[in-house]
Amino acid sequence: MCPAESILDLQVDLELQQAVWDRNGLLRSLYRTWFTQIAHQLSAVSGPTVELGSGIGKLRETIPGVTLTDVLPTPWTDRIADAERLPFDDESLANLVLIDVFHHIPHPGRFFDEAQRCLLQGGRVVLLEPYCSPASYQAYRRWHHEATDLLVDPFAGDAQSTSVPLDANQALPTLFFFRQAKHFTARWPGLRIIYRRRLAMIAYPLSGGWHRRQLLPERLLGPALALERLLEPLTPLLAFRCLVVLERDATRGTLPATPRG
Repeated sequence: MCPAESILDLQVDLELQQAVWDRNGLLRSLYRTWFTQIAHQLSAVSGPTVELGSGIGKLRETIPGVTLTDVLPTPWTDRIADAERLPFDDESLANLVLIDVFHHIPHPGRFFDEAQRCLLQGGRVVLLEPYCSPASYQAYRRWHHEATDLLVDPFAGDAQSTSVPLDANQALPTLFFFRQAKHFTARWPGLRIIYRRRLAMIAYPLSGGWHRRQLLPERLLGPALALERLLEPLTPLLAFRCLVVLERDATRGTLPATPRG
């Protein structure tokens, strides 16, 4: 696909996202709740907070100082940034935030190398991503338009079939940060997993997500979230989403030999 076609496809996708955001009050409220959780997980070290793959830029409503980026130019972002080759100096960032983006990265290992390089000591990667529980895995594979494959080896190299920006494997966060977390820690010791939470058992699937009809009225979000809190022990079986935080530990990892500007 040529760059012009990629830009057009991304533009169309983001315009559709904006339309869904405007009409789906339940989904909008859920994401704002998650944005608040993300804000609470940011590192306190002094430095910029950068969102990769910012889409329609709604995180700035909760985190006003965030730098919004995407892999291609869009009307919503401040600058272009490729997660596999970040345009930031060594040890210059306090936080990297990825919301529904990590599972789109064709070569996740390159992103982890770049995160280790760019983050300050104590800096964090905060990710909000799909989670593959027994319930959500079947739902994703049956009804979601993006690929969801738990059988792929995430450490083998190419985790995606292509490098097209909208391609994906929704199973990657589950594989890297839950099922194969020990392997991840051994491969990138400078990025410690300091927080993992499975979430979104009821309200999110009933919101319809970004591509299906909203099934639960927004006024019932509070009761739905209260029920989810009661069912917290069942998240390994029922969760649709996860929040993961990695923290840069310079004493356990080394920077790449060749800096990238």
